[in-house]
Order: sequence, then C-alpha cells, then structure tokens
Amino acid sequence: MEVKRRLIFPLDVSSLNEAQKWVSQLKDNVGVFKIGLELFVAHGPVAIEKVREAGADDIFLDLKLHDIPATMEQAARAASRHGVDILTVHMLAGRQAVRRTVEAVEGGTKVFGVTVLTSHTRAELMEIGYAPELSRDVKEAVLRLANLAYRAGCHGVVCSGKEVSAVKEAYRHLKTIVPGVRPEWAADPQDQARVVTPAEAILNGADYLVIGRPIRQADDPCGAAQKILAEMKEAFEKRGF
Repeated sequence: MEVKRRLIFPLDVSSLNEAQKWVSQLKDNVGVFKIGLELFVAHGPVAIEKVREAGADDIFLDLKLHDIPATMEQAARAASRHGVDILTVHMLAGRQAVRRTVEAVEGGTKVFGVTVLTSHTRAELMEIGYAPELSRDVKEAVLRLANLAYRAGCHGVVCSGKEVSAVKEAYRHLKTIVPGVRPEWAADPQDQARVVTPAEAILNGADYLVIGRPIRQADDPCGAAQKILAEMKEAFEKRGF
C-alpha cells in the first residue's frame, strides 16, 4: 500500500490558480485532493478539470449532497461523469435518497456517507433535534447513520477519529474517511470538536485522513506532509497493512 494514497488534502481556497499551485506542490506526497463547497461553488466542474491537470491522482468531491432522492441521483450521476473518485452525501438525506445516489454513479466513483460533522458538539446535536439519547453519546448518533450508509450500499462513511473504531467494529467492510486530524506538533485554533492525531485515527481504524492546516500553514508544506506520511506509515504497519 502506498501510504500517500490515504492522505487527503483539502483545497479550501476559492482561486483556481491557488488550488493548482497546491496540487503541483504536494502531488508527490498527497494522493487525494479534496474539492469542497468553496472551490466548487466558485468555479463548478472546471475546478475538477484544473485540479486534475495540475497532477492530482485522485479527486474527492466533498459536496455532502442532501436533497430529495431525484435531485441527489441526478447530481451524483453528473459528478461521476466528471470522473471524481470519491463523492460525499449526507446521511440525513435518508436511506432511499442515498441508495439512489449510490446506484446512479458511474465509472467507479465511490460514495461516502457523512455521519456527524466533526464541528458538532453534543449541545449542538440537541439543538438541531437529535434524540436526547443520541445527543448524549455522539458515537450512537454516528453508528445510527453508519447503519443507514451500510444499508444504502455506500462504499464508506465520514466520521471523526473518536467514533471510527466503533464504526469499524460494527461495519468492518466500510471504508472510513476521518477529518479533524492534527499531528501533535501542529497546535492551532480548532474549528472541530473531536480531534485526533494521525496515528490515533489509523490505529482506531481510519482508512483515509483529511489533513489541511498542519500542511498548509507549515513553513515547509512538503516537509510537513512527509512527517505526516511517516506517522501514518508506522500506524498502518502496526495494523498489519
């Protein structure tokens, strides 16, 4: 296994030139580049084309689709025709909508279901209407949505490193993408509530890690990515990969 193919770098920029610069700079150390709402809303499918031209191996279109089944189905089919490797849907859209999304994609695009955002706290889950028993234990909320993802046929789920071990124990074949990952040496203000180190995430069962600011804000971004890859490699080896 080439460890860099398990490292996802988010292109959290609105400029195509800046996105391409990051891909060109990091493509030897990062295997997957994530296009999120900021870049996609600014430029649409052209962003996918330009990121690929800059040398991205795999492209992760992180739109967290959440709409009626017919709309999600058509959006997913269109995204897959642009050749994206990973597409996200939000599991709160419901099993029927997600299943139709999974059935609609073409050309090997993999659909991952987003469970509970890493920015959410228990208080926020209660505020937006989660049942008290789910709000008190975020893991239970994540497992409920992972079950929907499993039943809908998703390739995997997106969850925090705090819940990934429970997801893997219950649904071993589901691949897991874990955001909210920070190396111990990259202290910064957090906008996520449930954060783990790369080693912790992988040892807990993560298959892919999303890591942005520790690389982007480093004096030497490539050097930071290499340090992260070394930590990931050691953790994967401990898991027997």
